[in-house]
Amino acid sequence: MIQDNVNVTFDQATGVNIPFSNRAARPQPLWGVVGIYPMTGWSNYHALQTAFTKRLSNNWQASATYTLAGYWTGDPLPLSGLRQVTFAVAPDLGGEYSLAPTDQRHRFVFNGIWQVGYGFQVSGLYFFGSGERDSASSGAGDLRGLGEGPERLRRDGTIVPRAGFVGGQIHRVDVRLQQRVPIGGRLRVDGILEMFNLFNRANFGSYELEETAPDFGQPQQSTNIAYAPFTMQLGFRLTF
Repeated sequence: MIQDNVNVTFDQATGVNIPFSNRAARPQPLWGVVGIYPMTGWSNYHALQTAFTKRLSNNWQASATYTLAGYWTGDPLPLSGLRQVTFAVAPDLGGEYSLAPTDQRHRFVFNGIWQVGYGFQVSGLYFFGSGERDSASSGAGDLRGLGEGPERLRRDGTIVPRAGFVGGQIHRVDVRLQQRVPIGGRLRVDGILEMFNLFNRANFGSYELEETAPDFGQPQQSTNIAYAPFTMQLGFRLTF
């Protein structure tokens, strides 16, 4: 887990931190912001994983996998200096357990190969993924006085749910066409046409997650090939 600033003290009566600006209340008054990676978080992953495979016979093969899963993580109670607090704090400061970022309920993948005949082969892949969870921030700034942001506390006193944002579904179809032409002896040439995201589905992997942003919840550009628009490439292979 990541705690952006451990150089703060927490009030047991309120469950929130004493503002970082109060130098006398810091565990180390002469130090500024101190970030740390406490190794005290935990997680649970539960899943039903299934698979079907049809081996190559009668000129075709196929396989399919489906996963039904849930992923939960827990935020540890925060550190004050190098000591973990021993009382409950506000949920956005630690001690919360819930579905986590990257949690994805459903995932299905199908792929197959068909040897049509006369050296012609068709293969393809279909991928489906339900929306993944992610963490949003209030965009209200450092309302807790931690000396670091972003925060989940809103100006009206409510708290942004932990990993409460769920992105859109992903559908993707990739197709490969291959034609093998014998030239003579052991010499052969394969012509290859590959098409990715065949139906030009708009898939997104990242979003604007600051609630005060005018485009909050809207997708952002991703350079990952998994979210690319329709693309096509040609190739050849010479075998001898």
